[in-house]
Parts: sequence; structure tokens; C-alpha cells
Amino acid sequence: MDYITKPTSRIQLRSLSKIFRIVFKSGITGKFDVLKAFEKLPETFEDTVCTIVEDNELPANIPARCSPNENGNFTVEVKNSVYKGAYEKEIGAYRGFICHEICHVFLFKIGFTPIFNRQFGNNEIAPYCSVEWQAKALCGEVMMPYEETRGMTESEIISTYGVSKGFAAKRLTY
Repeated sequence: MDYITKPTSRIQLRSLSKIFRIVFKSGITGKFDVLKAFEKLPETFEDTVCTIVEDNELPANIPARCSPNENGNFTVEVKNSVYKGAYEKEIGAYRGFICHEICHVFLFKIGFTPIFNRQFGNNEIAPYCSVEWQAKALCGEVMMPYEETRGMTESEIISTYGVSKGFAAKRLTY
């Protein structure tokens, strides 16, 4: 499910990624510590709840999710297997799933609020106005700083930034 929000560009998100890294005290270069950001999220954005849930508490195809909570903020839920995989094995895709949900909270807090015009099909919303596209793009920019990855190979990006092959391949297209 996707929502429309105010438009932005990848270049703007690239700039916001630096602010994101500063907010989470991760530095603007190098590998991003996703789990540290996940744990700091409630103190960074008051009334945001972060929880690790049993795998059967989320649908099979949902590794993590961010949803509004009763405090007017968000609850970020991460499947136990995803958290453990990110923590114990540093699985890049799992790290990316968690970062993506953190990006939703950050974007909302800086004014990228969804307009309640839900879209259920694929590609019905222009990417630059899509809540999901913006979170994915910001996540990529946070985890793989553009300036640092220029000229790197896919395998260098994977080993340097701890991302999945899919993330690294996507970086090479932008």
C-alpha cells in the first residue's frame, strides 16, 4: 500500500540522508549502524515505539513495518528473525528492511506527511510523490552515501556498506 506525499527528488533525498545520519549520530560517511538507529529511534522521535515481534505476528511477506500508533506517532515492528539476521549475521537485506522503516518515521517528522489517497496498484503514484519510493530512496542514500560509492563495484559496495546485492545493484543505476 502506498500514499501520496509532497514531491521530492533523489538529489533532495541525498541531501536529507546527511541530516538523517547526523540526527542518528552516525557520521555522514561510512557504514550506517542501522541497529543503533533503531534503538535510538524512540529517544530521537518521542512517542515512537520500536519493537521486535515474533515472526508470526506480521504477514509472511512483511519483514518489518511502520504504522501510526495511539500517541500520534509510530510503532516500528521488526520480525525477530529479521532483527537477529541483521544483528548476528549482518544480512544486508535485513538491515535495509529496518532502515526503510526508520526512514518512514524521519520523512514524516520533517513534513513528508501522507495525503489520505491510498493507492493499491503498482505504479499508480509518480515515484517522486510516493511515500514508499521516498523511504526506499532515502534508505539507499543513507546506507550507501552516493559520493563514496561513485566508481565502486557492486561487490565493493556490498562489503563496504553491508547491504544486499539488490541494494548495491540499484545504487549502480543512480
